[in-house]
Amino acid sequence: MAGQLKRHPLTELVREISAAGLSGALRLTREQARAVVYFDAGEIIYAASNLRAYRLVEAVRRWNILSETQLQAVQGKTSDLDFGAALVEAGTLSRVKLETLVARQVSEVLYHMLLWTEGDWDFESRVRLAEDIRVDVDSKKLLIESARRLPIEFVATRLSNQNEKLLPEAQATDDELDLLPKEAFVLTRVDSPISINDLLTIGGLPEAETLHIIYTLALGGFLQREKWPQALTSEELARARAAGVASANRTSPVEVELKSEPKTEPITQRPIVAEEKHDQQSEIDALFAMIRITTDHYQMLAVRRSASTADIKRAYYALAKRFHPDRFRKDADSAQLARIESAFAKIAQAYDILKGKTSRATYDSKLLREDEVARTSRATAAAQQSAANPKSGAQTAGSNSSPPVTGSQPEQTRRLAEEKFQQGLSALQQGNHAFAIASLGEAARLAPGEPRYRAHFGQAMSGQHQLRRSAEAEIKVAISLDANNASYHVMLAELYTEIGLLRRAQSEMDQALLIDPKNDGALRLRDKLKGKS
Repeated sequence: MAGQLKRHPLTELVREISAAGLSGALRLTREQARAVVYFDAGEIIYAASNLRAYRLVEAVRRWNILSETQLQAVQGKTSDLDFGAALVEAGTLSRVKLETLVARQVSEVLYHMLLWTEGDWDFESRVRLAEDIRVDVDSKKLLIESARRLPIEFVATRLSNQNEKLLPEAQATDDELDLLPKEAFVLTRVDSPISINDLLTIGGLPEAETLHIIYTLALGGFLQREKWPQALTSEELARARAAGVASANRTSPVEVELKSEPKTEPITQRPIVAEEKHDQQSEIDALFAMIRITTDHYQMLAVRRSASTADIKRAYYALAKRFHPDRFRKDADSAQLARIESAFAKIAQAYDILKGKTSRATYDSKLLREDEVARTSRATAAAQQSAANPKSGAQTAGSNSSPPVTGSQPEQTRRLAEEKFQQGLSALQQGNHAFAIASLGEAARLAPGEPRYRAHFGQAMSGQHQLRRSAEAEIKVAISLDANNASYHVMLAELYTEIGLLRRAQSEMDQALLIDPKNDGALRLRDKLKGKS
């Protein structure tokens, strides 16, 4: 069972092996870098790498856990496990402290490898760890955080079939894993089976960003995909499960997996330099790809549209530190240097526009117009496709949801959205929160660019503890659409007050009074917050 990471990246391999409940060793190679991940009944129990920076002795030195004198006392131990055992035997570390450090080391190894999109993999279901070691790894957190960091253009290739259905995950909970506001917003759009194309139509966010969020939510277990790309065939899965009950070969992660290098000498600096150069080249390639596919200055700087001027400045200087052409003049050939200079010129242009208040406001208005045109175009295409394929339309005819906006019936849809909105407000006044959430959510789905619908949808959800993160996301979207509406800031301040985030509540209340000094809601909330201080 083997393949290439560009076809089946490690994030998806981990998800597939975990879902199948398999045991064994997943070996990875990328140029001179090698690593191995061990599974037991689908759970990651250990991982190791031959890169010096990720060996335990280097990690402990980097974390400033032990002094050089203490490290010198256990020199000569060739494996991580021998090194750890020597520290415990010498009384330098307790067994519990060592287990904590090993868990941290394994997480760092995994964070690094989960971003690999090039290289080879090989899964051997008959291999087990010889050592009695089991590390507690939060796989869900690792997957979702790694998915957020994967290149946006690579993620788009993992969702190439936009007719694929997405389903809400009934068992999903974000109690222990904070979703970003836009992730929570997209998740609220999926309350029944929906195609990726339809979600792009009603989502209200740029297509590339929405696809990245869908991929992140699916890897994190918040959404079900109709058909994940499968790395293992049904026959291979059957053999792997059979191997799980048969006698297995027990191996050491260090002595077997990582000494299988071309030479069995101690790791020198040379492979590390090669690895660092490869990582740098991978970053540059990702930068080139991003430049090719995006015209959004916010994406260019990797900041949100709500980012402060200080955040934009920090993002620009971080990119300049990594990609300024002067860094590459000695090593890059003239063709690559020219591409780097061109790419960096676009980054500088994005910064010049976003750092100025007037130029940024003009640019934001342009983006809103383009987003609306894109949504209308997708809706029109979806309507034309539905008309051309009546059978496809019949499959969704029994849904309780109203049809999304289409180019041929905007006025009818606006009237329907307003009707749903008024029904939701009436239900909210009568205390029927479930109906209010459903109606206001439908209004927001039909007209995602209408801030009133988004704000009141969020306000309705704020009364439900499990929906408060989604409520925050909706109200923030409303504010982004109409930043000068004091009542939306009051809604957000009231939500923050309810969940005990008083500083955030104070900030939103102050913003509301700055916009409208006589706003009754803001004044009442100010008196309420004074009583809590």
